[in-house]
Amino acid sequence: MDIEEFLAMTAEYDTESDNELIDLRSLDFVSSYDPHIECPICHCPFVQPVRIQCDHIFCESCLRSAITTFRSTDSDEFPCPSCRTPSTQISTNIPRLLINMCDDIRVRCPFVTNGCEELVPRGHLQSHVEKYCIYRLVPCADDTCLLTARYMDVEQADGCIHHFLKCPRCSAYVMEQDFQVNLSIL
Repeated sequence: MDIEEFLAMTAEYDTESDNELIDLRSLDFVSSYDPHIECPICHCPFVQPVRIQCDHIFCESCLRSAITTFRSTDSDEFPCPSCRTPSTQISTNIPRLLINMCDDIRVRCPFVTNGCEELVPRGHLQSHVEKYCIYRLVPCADDTCLLTARYMDVEQADGCIHHFLKCPRCSAYVMEQDFQVNLSIL
């Protein structure tokens, strides 16, 4: 496809992917990976890889950024970010092996700070977060509350868990979602 088709396609994709929960570039990678599956622009394993005429491969969003930054408005070509070879065509036809290698890299769940200790292949992370991670943040069970809480806390609550309770042991005010944890610590 040519540059204009690519830019139009990626703009359409971006509006569809707003529901994605995970930024695949900001993950904590726990397994090593071959440096050849790393984008030369963002230095992360490829995310939706695309190939240009000189056979260099980049993440789709990295290449789109490079095209809009380095292409002159009156030209139908742009310089490759790696070798500066002029390119006019972009291909989404990438070997499945490359995509599988990227998806097999093990990563830590992004909700590790909320308590999740899962290590999953990057290709399964979106599913883990959307369906299985009980530590993901969801809206409060009370529709009038604008705060979020962990899925595991909201799932068991009948109403808002964001009001404070006074601890009978230490007299501190603790949010209801942390009340049982506070009692067990003391």
